[in-house]
Amino acid sequence: MKKIMTILVTAALLAVAIAPLAMANEKPRIAVLEFSNKADNQWWHRGGAAAAQDVFVTELVKSGKFRVIDRERLDALMREKNLTLSGDIDASSAIEIGKLLGVKYFLTGAVTEYGNTKVGGSGFGISAGKKKFVAALNARIIDAQTGEILWADESSKEEKSMKVRVFGVGGGVDDDRMFDKVMKPAIKDLTASIVSADL
Repeated sequence: MKKIMTILVTAALLAVAIAPLAMANEKPRIAVLEFSNKADNQWWHRGGAAAAQDVFVTELVKSGKFRVIDRERLDALMREKNLTLSGDIDASSAIEIGKLLGVKYFLTGAVTEYGNTKVGGSGFGISAGKKKFVAALNARIIDAQTGEILWADESSKEEKSMKVRVFGVGGGVDDDRMFDKVMKPAIKDLTASIVSADL
């Protein structure tokens, strides 16, 4: 009987000692909200904000620091509860939805620039053109229990290309599919900033 009691007390003490360590190793849950599109005069690139959400989800999962809520699950819960969240989230909505989802953080923000500019000219059988594609994002992490902004940062990237033709012959790059070259690197920079933040 004494031996059984000693084993039980030892097991109880071990459980009490291990519990805080297990909780400390548990990754915080985060939900990535759809980013707002605040890029002036860039109506033809509106898909950049929705795509940014997907890339952030992937990058945060790859970081290993968070448990990320699936986008479809988040959208389904929003519809079920007749709630909406966007890049501009108020504190009371964050707290209410944070409780429903059981998340500690929300990642939200805006695409502030996304598109291209072209400069070019031609004459005497020669044509030249230069294109610059730019993406800029502003992101924030909000505490789902308090509505407080805990982290904020921004990132921008640009890619240039040139095209020259002489009497119709020549070449260069004229690629409108620049998401991977400008938006993804900006998101990777922001994700690295999040991972290194003291959250």
